[in-house]
Amino acid sequence: MIKNLIYSLLILYIFTPSMAINSKDNISLWNDINKNYNITQNKKITDEIFHVRTSSASILEWFEQIEIQNGITISFNHSNLDLHKSCSIKKGTTITIGQLLDIILKDYDYTLAEIGDRKIAIRAELKKEYLLSGSVKEEISSEKLFGALICITDESGKKQYCTTNNDGYFNFTLIEGKYSMEVSYLGFEKISKKINLTGKRFINIDMKPTPFEVDEVTVTSIRNEAEISEITSSGILSFSGNDLFSQIWILPGVAGTPNGNNFMVDGGSYDENLILLEDVPVFHPGHVNTLLPQFNGDIIKNIVFHKGFFPARLEGGISSITEFKLKDGNKQKHITTLSLDMPSASVTLEGPIVKNKISYIVGARRSWMDLFDQLLSDEQKMNHFSFDFNGKLSYNINAKNSLNLFAYKTLDEYRLPLFTNEAIPVVKWDNQIYKLSYNGYWKKIKNNTSLYYSSYNNTNGTPISQPEDYKDEDNFFYGKETESEDTNIPQKDYNDTKIKNDIKTLGISTDFNYSPENIYSMRFGIKFSHEEYQLTSLKYTTDNHSEKINQYSIYHDNFIRINNFLSARAGVNFVAYCPLGHKKYYSIQPRFSLNCIINRKNFFYLNFSKMEQFYHHISLNSFALPTDFRMPSINGFKPKTSEHIEIGYKRNINDNNGKIELSTFYKTRKEVLALKPETIIENDNWNNYIMKGNGNSYGLKFFIFYKMKKINMQLSYTFSRSMEWFNEYKNLGKLPSIYDIPHYLTSCISYNFNKSSSVSLGSTLKSGRIITGDYWFEEDKEIDFRKERDDFNYRIDAGYKFKKNFKGKQLILRCGLYNLIGNPSDEDILNFYSVHLSKYCLPYAGVSFRF
Repeated sequence: MIKNLIYSLLILYIFTPSMAINSKDNISLWNDINKNYNITQNKKITDEIFHVRTSSASILEWFEQIEIQNGITISFNHSNLDLHKSCSIKKGTTITIGQLLDIILKDYDYTLAEIGDRKIAIRAELKKEYLLSGSVKEEISSEKLFGALICITDESGKKQYCTTNNDGYFNFTLIEGKYSMEVSYLGFEKISKKINLTGKRFINIDMKPTPFEVDEVTVTSIRNEAEISEITSSGILSFSGNDLFSQIWILPGVAGTPNGNNFMVDGGSYDENLILLEDVPVFHPGHVNTLLPQFNGDIIKNIVFHKGFFPARLEGGISSITEFKLKDGNKQKHITTLSLDMPSASVTLEGPIVKNKISYIVGARRSWMDLFDQLLSDEQKMNHFSFDFNGKLSYNINAKNSLNLFAYKTLDEYRLPLFTNEAIPVVKWDNQIYKLSYNGYWKKIKNNTSLYYSSYNNTNGTPISQPEDYKDEDNFFYGKETESEDTNIPQKDYNDTKIKNDIKTLGISTDFNYSPENIYSMRFGIKFSHEEYQLTSLKYTTDNHSEKINQYSIYHDNFIRINNFLSARAGVNFVAYCPLGHKKYYSIQPRFSLNCIINRKNFFYLNFSKMEQFYHHISLNSFALPTDFRMPSINGFKPKTSEHIEIGYKRNINDNNGKIELSTFYKTRKEVLALKPETIIENDNWNNYIMKGNGNSYGLKFFIFYKMKKINMQLSYTFSRSMEWFNEYKNLGKLPSIYDIPHYLTSCISYNFNKSSSVSLGSTLKSGRIITGDYWFEEDKEIDFRKERDDFNYRIDAGYKFKKNFKGKQLILRCGLYNLIGNPSDEDILNFYSVHLSKYCLPYAGVSFRF
């Protein structure tokens, strides 16, 4: 009795804040008392059995249940414990009192002392939290890997996930303890390691490529974060060996040409898709030759394709936004890649300037079949060429800070012998981008700050003079106008007429990513751009004038993991669009996504995005061309707006060897512009031939991907409708959009003979598009407006691929037949080479050598 009283007084002394002694002495005294007292005890009461009769309770409720069920009194310091924190244990479990306390006090460092027969004194301190961060890169080249999946498992088996960002960084906030880390990335060997976290720690992870990897690119949908990655098999059925965009056109809701020069998403138009190269918009990135991919794939690191849901940092495309990121260049050794295929020849050089510090990568690509024009008849000549150049310098200041300098240049020309044997450019355009960026990583904050300049220019026409005896009966483009009924119309020499349009942009942005906890992270930033449009009017005279626009953007994005099953993403983008001398527009664009993970195999999502686009593009044909009219939102033409909602379900098959996805969407489109039925285009006074209205799109999408030992299979089907209605033509009612394709099905199956070679068979079936005709020649222009539809189209392609690695070198051979069987649309065969088999069956081949 006396011994128990003395022991209780000592316990009271230790746990009373006003009488607290030095913490180290406190712990030492506590251990001595506990040790001496327990010598006299025959059995610990923490070894007694406890029956779990409820699945979840707070720490205080668990203490109360111990007292009721086992008759044990628990004393503790209230200020050190979160008594209302909920702890879950499987109902019906039989465990000891000690095991129960280990579970409910797992976030605390605690010690126990037994007092008398039925009392336990608990001394607990909350475990400290530390930042575990690091970078993931390829071992051979030191290229930082975007989208690598990091899994952290604690001693209880609980898992936490995150993915590396664009600069290859990741971070977790964890309580001190022992963990298992697993790092995985498509095409690389998985890495596992044990971590004993006792303080702040930064880890560099180098990943080795798998010896025989067939897949070439991963398309990642940002809406699903790390829970379920969007992995599709290699785009083997493409003309160019480095065509990365072929990964995207097989996804549900995406329709268009395989190389992505013209494509539509969820019933939207061409101009509603924004292409970003290193975060810089690229206007009309396609080439004259539609077989040529948008960018040189040998220099592209990864692609991120957004549709349905858009992170708050993105604006400007209301149907989709595609982000292309360039490689930094090998920091270990010099590498050369040579590629030759039907569309083009290319060379890519990369390597270190200072090992592990400064690297370079440059790539140049040119179409080559036009070099043989002089050997061909006029009907078979290419009459066009394309060239592009990419270059990037990367400087790793240290493990957490880097600088990048990037340059991009393209040039396309369509040439035609008019009055001489020399081919003269009549249509040409070019893109230029120059960008300097800084990436920094400070504790829990990542920053990216950049400054860029971009320029898009297209010219239609030629200033040449024709021979004296040349007669132009139409007297419009290449002749001199000598008579006019209207004497007030100035006489113009059309020999010097050119239609020229420019878009120049100077932009600066800074972006911060802050992750204070594993359950919450935020991203916020500011952007500013100054744009200048050079617009040309052409009727009786040509007139160039400029329009200048300042645009400001502020965004804030939040990711919240509510529990192990629910996560949400909510953000908003505020844009101030300020044309000089015109009406200003202010836009608030909310974004929201809710993800529900039922288990490792089943996943539901709900997405909502409001987007606004301040750039208008009217296509004069059923496909986009560089000579189409482009202009900013001025002169009463309001920005185009959309609201997109999508609900979907996904199921993983056999540990991510396959995936099934089913979704439905509805999208509103406001301030839609289209050509009037009676239009003849004469100048850039849009009010004369443009009608304004609204539209909507809705549909159902299905996608399946399955990977077996030797066979890869994927199939997507989309049912969608895209409708429009216009204020000036209310009598026409709701009309199908010229981008309306009710049924669209794509599939691809590949068979791997071995680790080096494979053969593929792909197919496309789609409803015909609305025919746009010469309505101005009809007596009643509105009768057949958007009433006729093209024939149902289908196409089957076949391809073979051989890939071999040997002694640090790599050889890739590709060949195939495009449109082996089918009736492709005119858009699909536009600008095909004259070398083709019957019914536009086009053979293609290519070789790529990396050494």
